[in-house]
Amino acid sequence: MGDKKMKVLMTTDTVGGVWVYSLELCRALAQYDVHVHLVALGGWPSPAQQVEAEKIPNVTCYKSDYKLEWMEDPWEDVEQSRKWINSIYQTAQPDLVHFNNYAHVEEEWTAPVITVFHSCVRTWWQAVKGKNAPEDWDRYSQIVKESLEESHIVVAPTKAILKSAQDAHLFTSETMVIHNGRILPSEVTKPQEKFILCLGRMWDEAKNLSLLSNIAERLPWPVYVAGDAVNPNTGKECSLKNVKFLGKLSPEEVQEWMQRASIFVSPTRYEPFGLAILEAAGNGCALVLSELETLKELWHDAALFFDPKDEAEAEKTIAHLLESSQFLEELSGKARARAGEYSAEKMGTAYYDLYREILEKEEKLMSV
Repeated sequence: MGDKKMKVLMTTDTVGGVWVYSLELCRALAQYDVHVHLVALGGWPSPAQQVEAEKIPNVTCYKSDYKLEWMEDPWEDVEQSRKWINSIYQTAQPDLVHFNNYAHVEEEWTAPVITVFHSCVRTWWQAVKGKNAPEDWDRYSQIVKESLEESHIVVAPTKAILKSAQDAHLFTSETMVIHNGRILPSEVTKPQEKFILCLGRMWDEAKNLSLLSNIAERLPWPVYVAGDAVNPNTGKECSLKNVKFLGKLSPEEVQEWMQRASIFVSPTRYEPFGLAILEAAGNGCALVLSELETLKELWHDAALFFDPKDEAEAEKTIAHLLESSQFLEELSGKARARAGEYSAEKMGTAYYDLYREILEKEEKLMSV
């Protein structure tokens, strides 16, 4: 690459954590003079999302409302988005393509392709339902497999989810683990209050928010839940009993609530990484988490764990943490220290090093 500014075409989606991950990565890549052509799918960015993206100086953002491949009846949109992304590729002429969804690599593309495995329906179904996804998802699964197979390298945020992806899709591409990262506050200044916080899409069965709803009345502290209540597929609004629902919060509001909360609980049955958990830990929350392989890999001695299928165990684990203010403070400190290992800066450096390595290999091949 020499001194030439690197150009990356990166896809993102406006629905979940991939948006947060993408913007954190773009910010972290700015120090390396990487310009990102950020292609948003899944629905028009909200005004807040649009402002957030426009504030990043090394980003050119392209917006759409094309459905993602996991959404209901998406195939016409998937084909249209394929043409749209190809037109952006032809205009931008990127050095490298970084997919955060599953899409076909066009035959005429010469830029190497990275695909990040954030999640998929097949691994979701196995984790949440305990069985294989039904035949209705075969077309989707084929697209995922082809996308992974056509990539120069597949990146995953944890070893555990990478293994699940390999077991589900049997792809043969080279693989690598790069932890997700967040920009976290250098200090926590607000006094922590006696309440429990949880973040999650209320409509997503995997988030398992009904568990918190069922035990909330028996816990000595109130439970607050923030997140999107409207299912993007159906437009239906979900609700929860026995908890104080905060709705969908801005990034600033999320940080405000996390700095106030003493405990962050995640009862999820499926979590490839957990950016909200990382943010909560970085803001001083003690963590009580589902006992999943991915979460144990990241937080093994810095959190308490419970079986997400066992309400009694979840209640007992949270109550145990509340028995001692000293224990609560110690666990909070451990979580905050561990969060420092998953910084946005480290993530950005790891991806930049990977980009450079891939491009240098390509240059050597072309010069032979």
